[in-house]
Amino acid sequence: MNIDGSDPKQLTGGSRNTLPCLSPDGKWVVYQGFVAGRQTALKVSIDGGGAVGLTDKFAASPVVSPDGKLVACFLWDEQAEAKRALALLSIEGSPPVKTFDIPPTASELLWLPDGSALTYVVTRGGVSNIWRQPVDGGPPAPLTGFKSERIFHYDWSRDGRQLACTRGIITTDAVLISDFR
Repeated sequence: MNIDGSDPKQLTGGSRNTLPCLSPDGKWVVYQGFVAGRQTALKVSIDGGGAVGLTDKFAASPVVSPDGKLVACFLWDEQAEAKRALALLSIEGSPPVKTFDIPPTASELLWLPDGSALTYVVTRGGVSNIWRQPVDGGPPAPLTGFKSERIFHYDWSRDGRQLACTRGIITTDAVLISDFR
């Protein structure tokens, strides 16, 4: 839609299309959607039209690189006992350009603003920390060393020098409700 809210345009027609990410040039929206019953990474022109698949694999959480050339996502290899990896795909769609091993609990995928690395949240024993994976293939390393609480969301400042995150605990209670009639 226009900045004033006029001329809204529907870009997708699926009921479970989520996690939209606009390409830096403003021409594409990359998102997580379903094709033939399989969750995958797709893109659609900002002007509308048909969706284009970026991979034929089960994929989640696609995010476009700062230069607009790559899309990072979590990718499952269904032939390898559902092994999950962090994958780099061409924005044009293709087999993965590069893949990285990740812990099974990795979530919340983001690019560093300079495009040098990807970051993601790893939760172990109820404690979340942010990890950094260099795109040049270097080893992953933790960026935070929290000893308690979970990370619910995080994001980088535009210059990549500051990190903001929401953290807390999840509390649940079981409550017995009786019919007192």
